[in-house]
Amino acid sequence: MRSLEEIGAKIEELNDKIAGIRAEDEENLTNELKVILAGSELQSIILTSTLTSKEQQVRDLLDKFVQRGDELNERYEEASIEDDAAAKNQLHAMIWTNDIRIDTLKWVLEEEDVGI
Repeated sequence: MRSLEEIGAKIEELNDKIAGIRAEDEENLTNELKVILAGSELQSIILTSTLTSKEQQVRDLLDKFVQRGDELNERYEEASIEDDAAAKNQLHAMIWTNDIRIDTLKWVLEEEDVGI
């Protein structure tokens, strides 16, 4: 598991990125910057929550999100079969945020060479 110093440095890096994006005029933010902002904020929240967690707690949380990802993918497949575009869009966003959580927790646990 990564050290508190490494996690803290990553939180600072993300918070700097968030502040830089927020310094822009919100009306002029591109969709790409909005996505980067949302992803960075979520990563910062997840990392902050791990600061006081024990390794097993982080592993349990990772397992929970992996299971949730499997469930979301199944629901997405069902929505695709039913040709339900609204459900697919909503599920796509949920899968995206869940994947960010998974990648962030894997980074904390040093499970894979995941760049966040």
